[in-house]
Amino acid sequence: MFSVRAAAFALMAGLGLAGISSTANAQALESIKEAGVVRIGVMGEQAPWGSIDASGQNIGYDVDVGRLIGEELGVKVEFVPNAVAARIPNLVTGKVDLQMAVMGMYPDRAKVVQFSKPYAGLKIILLSSQKNKIETIEDARNLQIGVPRGAAQDKAITTLLGDLPNIRRFDDDSSTIQALVSGQVDAIGGNTTYKINLDKAAPGNDFEQKLVFNEQWMGICSKLGDKEMNEWLNSFIDKIKADGRLEAINKKYLDASMPQFPEKLEGVPFTVQ
Repeated sequence: MFSVRAAAFALMAGLGLAGISSTANAQALESIKEAGVVRIGVMGEQAPWGSIDASGQNIGYDVDVGRLIGEELGVKVEFVPNAVAARIPNLVTGKVDLQMAVMGMYPDRAKVVQFSKPYAGLKIILLSSQKNKIETIEDARNLQIGVPRGAAQDKAITTLLGDLPNIRRFDDDSSTIQALVSGQVDAIGGNTTYKINLDKAAPGNDFEQKLVFNEQWMGICSKLGDKEMNEWLNSFIDKIKADGRLEAINKKYLDASMPQFPEKLEGVPFTVQ
């Protein structure tokens, strides 16, 4: 069965990173300030969270929050587009300083990265044509189902149905969406903002939300053991919530009021333990 933790630990062990010390990690904030730049991982093709506009600039919810991080730190921001499966490896190998590429907060992931408090939320769902009657996940058992490899929807569907051969895994969100539009698959696991991209790819389509697997909260990820960075991020999130800047970003990209974020999540600590 799919396991983010197993994949991440295998990578870390192979690269000799399993023993990264908290002492080394604790220097991240200071190093960022000295370098004058923070490298932040974002999605490159998943509007409204992270995408590239016609002029080649990063845009989206995570991008706007990332820019605020740079402003608060007094440094430049370098956005690094991430494939779904590369998000955790890019953080633990130091290719990015912080990971914000729609990082859902789950216990397996919390074993290998440190989450901040939540700053955004969505729902993990199944989408398909109106023609397909899907009221329970069992109704989709014999359908071709597309998912981004290693994403939360991959795990949700695999947990419920088992690792069926008709679950087709793609490298990123855009490939998964295109598979549904082109008829390669009958349904896809996605999130509540996928419909934005489906409507762009296929105006007038009849794709709709069929099932909700879970509500997903997103946190800003730093390396395990980095208490200084984690504390700074949590204070930053409190600040942009209190002064209305996060509310404005939520309204801009999701056209909704900011949700009531959970005070805790089982198996996902918001602070360094």
